[in-house]
Amino acid sequence: MDLTEHLVEQIADAVRGGRTPDEAARRLALMLPAEQVHKALQRYRDQARRVWTMKEPRGVYNKFFDPWYLGPAPDDKLWHSFKASLQTRGWDAEGIQSIDAASSRVVSLLDPPNLAKIDTRGLVVGHVQSGKTANFTAVIAKAADVGYRFFIVLSGLNNALRNQTQSRLEEDLVVPNSESWISITSTEMDFREKVNVNAFLSERHTLKVLGVVKKQASRLRRLNAWLRSARPEVLRACPVLIIDDEADQASPNAHPDPEERTAINRLIVELLKGLPKAAYVGYTATPFANFLIDPTEAEDLYPRDFIVDIPRGKDYFGAEQIFGRAPLDHTDEEADGLDMIRLVPDDEAHMHKPPSRESRFDFAPTVTETLREAMLYFWIATAERLRRGHAKRHSTMLIHTTQYSVVHTAAKSVLRAFQEEVARLFAASDPGLLNEMSDIWEREQSKVPPDLAGQPRCSIDDLLKQLADVLMRSEVKVENGTSLERIDYSLAPDGLGRIYVVVGGNVLSRGLTLEGLLVSYFVRSASAYDTLLQMGRWFGYRHGYSDLPRVWMTAELRSYFFDLAGVEREIRLDINRYSKGDMTPLDFGVRIRTHPALEITARLKMQNAVKAKMAFNGRAVQTIVFPINDKTWLEKNIDATKTLLERLSIEDGLAWKAVSERPHPIFEGVSSSRVLEFLDSYAIDSSNGAMPTTQLKGYIRDQNLGGRLLQWNVAVVTREKAVPGLGSIDLGVLTVPLVNRSKFVRERPPGRTDIKALMSEIDAAVDIPIPTEILRSRSREELLELREQTLPDRGLLLIYPIGKDSVPVGKPSDERKPLQAVRDVIGIALVFPEVAAGALTPQDYVTVKLPDAESEKVEYDDLVEAEDA
Repeated sequence: MDLTEHLVEQIADAVRGGRTPDEAARRLALMLPAEQVHKALQRYRDQARRVWTMKEPRGVYNKFFDPWYLGPAPDDKLWHSFKASLQTRGWDAEGIQSIDAASSRVVSLLDPPNLAKIDTRGLVVGHVQSGKTANFTAVIAKAADVGYRFFIVLSGLNNALRNQTQSRLEEDLVVPNSESWISITSTEMDFREKVNVNAFLSERHTLKVLGVVKKQASRLRRLNAWLRSARPEVLRACPVLIIDDEADQASPNAHPDPEERTAINRLIVELLKGLPKAAYVGYTATPFANFLIDPTEAEDLYPRDFIVDIPRGKDYFGAEQIFGRAPLDHTDEEADGLDMIRLVPDDEAHMHKPPSRESRFDFAPTVTETLREAMLYFWIATAERLRRGHAKRHSTMLIHTTQYSVVHTAAKSVLRAFQEEVARLFAASDPGLLNEMSDIWEREQSKVPPDLAGQPRCSIDDLLKQLADVLMRSEVKVENGTSLERIDYSLAPDGLGRIYVVVGGNVLSRGLTLEGLLVSYFVRSASAYDTLLQMGRWFGYRHGYSDLPRVWMTAELRSYFFDLAGVEREIRLDINRYSKGDMTPLDFGVRIRTHPALEITARLKMQNAVKAKMAFNGRAVQTIVFPINDKTWLEKNIDATKTLLERLSIEDGLAWKAVSERPHPIFEGVSSSRVLEFLDSYAIDSSNGAMPTTQLKGYIRDQNLGGRLLQWNVAVVTREKAVPGLGSIDLGVLTVPLVNRSKFVRERPPGRTDIKALMSEIDAAVDIPIPTEILRSRSREELLELREQTLPDRGLLLIYPIGKDSVPVGKPSDERKPLQAVRDVIGIALVFPEVAAGALTPQDYVTVKLPDAESEKVEYDDLVEAEDA
């Protein structure tokens, strides 16, 4: 090691001890040449800056203090030990690098461990079932390497999750480094205050202390009492890192009296107040409640110092990948989702739930038609996994229909009897059963081909040997708050993986990992974003079998998850967008879009929520969802279009023209009042979440009051000539060829048809006099910039007459079908110019009221800019 590197280490040690880099350099310069020290200081800052300027993970944090963490050093024992264990478990280099980067980011945002006072509040936003535990394990390992000594993991509300977390941390941290760790909890025992606190936390030994504590009032009281019994000098010298797993559950204050606190929140706050050197970091995949904690309460748990968004891995299956989502604007990438959802009819869904709480004791569960199908598919797919060489990996099916534990117990015997009957028929080579299984398997292979996982197609005959083994080894388990026999994911005595059909309720809805989850049968109702997303145990990684997972649920639930995928996307884009500026979480409130049928989180957790403000500044929005079987609705929009064009031509005397030889009739210089009249009469279906009619019109009117958006261009998007089978449409003063837009195969929501995209790449510049070939060479962002330069204060209304007989074009796809509308469809898009400090319009979003802020002013600029930066 050369002298410069040695000095860099000395500066880093001094910063960990609480000095600034400049202070550390000044002390060294008293003994060494100033030029050499300055060189070392610059190298130190370069290394520290690399951690802070990583592209991923993005975050909003305090950028005004000196970065102190340089990332893991070669001799950092605990991180490198954990990294080796990830490699042993088969993690690829990209996955390990992602965890390395995310954990370095989080550790760099903590206060240095030897600072006289540590008082950090942070939040890490992950994805459901995305390796969150591995991420905070890496943070613990790195923080321990640099000097943090006491680690408290607050782990859920039930023993199953606490035990699972304890087991993982012991396996990954304690057992491989037993000489470095001591644990005050175990898989068998939650925290008890029978040990000497001063002996455990004293700085006279180098052992790191780990405690995994359930978020239960009695446990937290004992922990607080134990720490209060410590000598003050012991606590002053002990840097503590508190990881709050599932930080949105129980931790935020939800007391109806704003002057009071709920028990868990009060005890966590007391825990932090009693520790002179404590960093608190919450981890959750559903951060809605955490974003709405009162930021003016300095002692509460609002993430005032940082919010970090952990990116999903490339092989992660989340809401977008499984359910798809609507594009947020015309520049947003489409997310169609995989064809993994199978619908449970509403009448069947009701057969799985007691009609009332009182009737739960007499309720008799049954194996309905779709549940039978789901279970048969599970056994077939598990047999396919065995054929792929996954014999030592677990395989699980989740059945989640109700929260009542007595129903779970009753279902176990029914499901076990069904399994035995299937096994008997299979052993007898019953042709009816084998044909049924073959039909299910062939259908599912056609929906999500096995080449998605790099596997060949096979027939049911190729799986007969494995199926016999699966049916024999499969176990039905109940996992709920009253279960005595827990699911066990250690290898079976014969060294093979477990095959479980797991029936349960709330225990399965929060944090608990179901390993090798293949099939979910989910008809449990939920009323809030966080509850619904946490129930999605089917999210996660499926290495080697990414083509096999399936989910059975109702059409309504599928629609909810589709919408929530968009809500999640917007939140992460907000975080990423503001990560580029000098904002901290106290300057920036995350916006959360509301939903007509779902709460964001429990109402008592939303006491500090206020309506957000937004604008359609620099955006292009489009209708993509239509009730194509509602003839009255469709004809109303045709009439609205005819009326607009007649008024432009006859009353206003405007003549349409074509621009740059494109076929689209364009009316230039249209008054804003005409556009507003049209929006009054044109019906936008409420499923077009990016186009709320009231807010669109309110925004235009507010801009008009400020002297902006007074002039518009109106274009009818058409084609050169009518296509046989599609034809033309009479729009009064114009007759134009219809355009083709086929329908996406899945309805969203029920009774509505989603075409996924209305606008083409160049439509936002359709009225700009530049040849089409040049426009096509420009990116979406460049086209919007071109519009800003050419027509800086002019809006654009695009009208798309869509043929009712539209059909898919291009290469065959299972994702597209003929439109089959009862009448031609009128779609519209609006392109808004950028405006400086434009009027803001209340939108259906909420955020938290920030300290010393009169109102939240978030302009809805092109969010993709933040993601691509």
